[in-house]
Amino acid sequence: MTKGRIVTAVIAALVLVYAGFTATIVKEGQEATLTGEVAFDPTTEATNFWKEKSKAYFDENAVDLTTLIEESQGDFASVASKYGHYSMGDKGELSFIVKGTATVKTIKTKLRAGYLGVSVDGIPDDYQLRIQVGPVFKGSAVRDSISLISYKDYKNQIEWAQVSVAFHDLILKEILSPIDLNATEGKQLDFIGCFTVARKGLIQITPVKLELK
Repeated sequence: MTKGRIVTAVIAALVLVYAGFTATIVKEGQEATLTGEVAFDPTTEATNFWKEKSKAYFDENAVDLTTLIEESQGDFASVASKYGHYSMGDKGELSFIVKGTATVKTIKTKLRAGYLGVSVDGIPDDYQLRIQVGPVFKGSAVRDSISLISYKDYKNQIEWAQVSVAFHDLILKEILSPIDLNATEGKQLDFIGCFTVARKGLIQITPVKLELK
C-alpha cells in the first residue's frame, strides 16, 4: 500500500471514530426531542377548539334553517357572503351553520353512515332533511364551517382530513352517545349543525348540538 493510500485510510478511520463519539441515538417516535419539531396531533387541535371556542362560535354563527331556505330560494351561493363559509377562502365547498327544531320521521341507525330523517316547520317537503348520526359521517361540514380553522395552517391534505375525523369522533362521543337515537321517532330535537351544499334538495346536517325537547 502506498504512503498516500495509508494516509487516506487513517483519515477515514478517524472520521468513523469521531462520528461514533458524536452521534446521538434517538428512539423511534422520539425524534422531536432532537429536532424540536412537534408531531401533528389532530385530536388535540380539534379538542382544544371544541372545549375553548366551539359553543360560542356555533351559537353566534348559526342561522335559522328556515330563514336560510327562504332567503336563498334554493340558490345557496346567493347567501354565501352573509351566512356561509367556503372551504378554501373564496372557493371550494360551501358550508353553513344552521339551527332549528326538527321532528324525527325516520331512523336509519343501522347504516354505517347513519342518519335521522327529519322535518322542520316552514321548510317545503321537496327538501330532504337529514341529521347525520354516524358512525361514519359524509363530508367535512363541521371543519369547513369554521372560519377560525384554515387549510393553509396544515402541511398537507392528510393532516387537513384528520382534523375533520377528530371532530366527528368528538361529536359521536359528546353529542350523540348520550341520546337513545332509536327512541327518537316522532319526537322533536333542538339542533345546531353544519351542512355542505351538495345534491340539490338534500340538506345533510352534522350536529354540534342536539337536544330532545
